[in-house]
Amino acid sequence: MDKLIITALRGKTAAVLFENGRAVRIDFEPEAAEEETGVIFVGKVKNIAKNINAAFVEYRPGVNGFYSLKENSCPLYADGKPDHGPLKAGDEILVQVERSAVKTKDAVLTSNLTLTGQTAVLTAGKSSLGISAKIRDKEWREAAKRRWEETSHGNCGLVIRTNGETAGLDAVFAEFESLFERYREICRIAASRTCCSVLYRPESFAVRTVRDLKISEGLEVVTDLPEVYKELQDALGTAVLPDAISGASPNAAGSGEHAAGRPVIRFYEDEFPLTALYHLETILSQALAKTVWLKSGGNLVIEPTEALTVIDVNTAKSVSKKTSEETYLKTNLEAAEAIAVQLRLRNLSGIIIVDFIDMKEEESRKALLAAMRRAVAADPVKTVLVDMTPLGLVELTRKKIRRPLHEQVRV
Repeated sequence: MDKLIITALRGKTAAVLFENGRAVRIDFEPEAAEEETGVIFVGKVKNIAKNINAAFVEYRPGVNGFYSLKENSCPLYADGKPDHGPLKAGDEILVQVERSAVKTKDAVLTSNLTLTGQTAVLTAGKSSLGISAKIRDKEWREAAKRRWEETSHGNCGLVIRTNGETAGLDAVFAEFESLFERYREICRIAASRTCCSVLYRPESFAVRTVRDLKISEGLEVVTDLPEVYKELQDALGTAVLPDAISGASPNAAGSGEHAAGRPVIRFYEDEFPLTALYHLETILSQALAKTVWLKSGGNLVIEPTEALTVIDVNTAKSVSKKTSEETYLKTNLEAAEAIAVQLRLRNLSGIIIVDFIDMKEEESRKALLAAMRRAVAADPVKTVLVDMTPLGLVELTRKKIRRPLHEQVRV
């Protein structure tokens, strides 16, 4: 059973996920500005920038966001009337923060509203059905399509998340119906709200973190924060173990009944700190370090930059009686596994360039690329191995979901 530890770390609420006893993901509760991501506002168009086919929309008093006219061809007007003609200054529309403001860049706003649940995502303005690529059962997918065709959904679409396969179609469509009712309520109340009013705010950091995890194999959540414990009980309808625990190592098996597709929530109240029990400070320090050591004696040097992340693989202290080519291949294969873990742990995204140790034999390079593909295939976040360049550099891309760990920790 996987474990999710939610506790205070370095003055912030942190969530650390363990799989098979190894930390694979660390997230911190976002700052106030980042927390706006997913929030739906009544916005007012301040001006139209025809040269970039965009508008600037005031969504908080005195704060404008970037609104692409190309990506938002059908704005949702706050008064609910569709016949306003072309968007113009002064129009009030419903906007959702798609990406929070970063440094000198404005927040990105959209009228393509989305409401996210544990198994389903409602997409306003798109009446199509999407199914997670990780759901590969053809019969299940066909049954979902038939069910969708029989469902009344107005102008809204549905994306079935990976968790939906375990929960079952009844649970998925029941959740979609709940999201659809919430969406209709948002549209209804918008007409009576003033500019910059908040119409919808996503769930808390702890609840979103648990909902985002695939829990088909079981998930145990351990927290020593009373408010988080109550939030999770109230919001998730989870299988909660009533007895508080006094200790549980990352490798310990959870006790008690585990409801299918539901996490088990435990409250930790021992005097020994939860952060010390799980060595969270050490894990975080290692995840922020520039160098990662491999068991063979080799290492990774990880350098995030503004444009991309560079990872250098070195033999370092590696000592082997094998030939150089065999030693290099062994170190590179070990590095491939470690890199896949570090991408998740540090939440690195965008363009990633890996400078593996040079190997002369074509078979060695093919074996390395195959190993790298297998390693990143297990990542819940879409990660693509593009190719190996003529210079021997391996190119990867990873979808951006959250800020990288080093930015989340930065004060």
